[in-house]
Amino acid sequence: MTDISLTDVKAALVAGGIAGPHRSHTRHNNLSNLRACIEGDPDKCFGLSGLTTHTEQEAIDALALLTGCSNDLGDPTGNDTIDPDLTVSGVLTAGARLRREARRGATLLACTGHPTGVLELYIRIVDAFRVAGGKPVRLREEERFLQPGHRRHEEVRYVGSVGCLADWGQLKHTHSAHAMEALLEDEAAPDLVLGDHGFAGAAIERGIPTIAIMDVNDPALALAWSEGRDVTIVPLDDNRPPRLYEPVWTLFEGVILGSQRP
Repeated sequence: MTDISLTDVKAALVAGGIAGPHRSHTRHNNLSNLRACIEGDPDKCFGLSGLTTHTEQEAIDALALLTGCSNDLGDPTGNDTIDPDLTVSGVLTAGARLRREARRGATLLACTGHPTGVLELYIRIVDAFRVAGGKPVRLREEERFLQPGHRRHEEVRYVGSVGCLADWGQLKHTHSAHAMEALLEDEAAPDLVLGDHGFAGAAIERGIPTIAIMDVNDPALALAWSEGRDVTIVPLDDNRPPRLYEPVWTLFEGVILGSQRP
């Protein structure tokens, strides 16, 4: 099987709004999230400690390195961008790591706080990981836990071996790290995590090797990377219509299954 054309992948990413000019968040929103993260807002820190020791400039510099966005804090106008070259580079690096881990039979816990966007992408990655010899896990399945500050119990519901925060009959968007912290109370910690938002942050905080899907308004994950923590970043818009991620999962599948050179 021949390699996938990376030029075609990049063009498809921009056409679908997965990379290129950002369609989901304004520059003003991204900078607001960044400042909230530096100020210690739990919703923006994703369960990661020590982020308040950084400056705003350090945070935007890390985001710029990973996404290609502007590092000018004085420019709050318009929309940001994600460089498709950096998205593809992230996929190739993450795919190669998943391939290595799968070949040794490692366990993978995959969870997303954005089920309306990247759930199908994660399912495809997990399926390829399984075919390559890896072992997806579903920690604390069918257990319920109480979210801090809430009266109702919630759980992590697995769809295609990908965990999502669930509240009875609905899957929920969340930035919180609490659900992942609850999962990681299980005695059998995974060898590797695939996640975003607080699912990624809580794993990184515990030193678990993590592949993190990161949007341009998720500065906590960029700061974790800048600190040298064990995280591989894949920058992309995390809430586009699921079918538009097909170029991303096709590239992931190619690298994990060995038909695409990383």
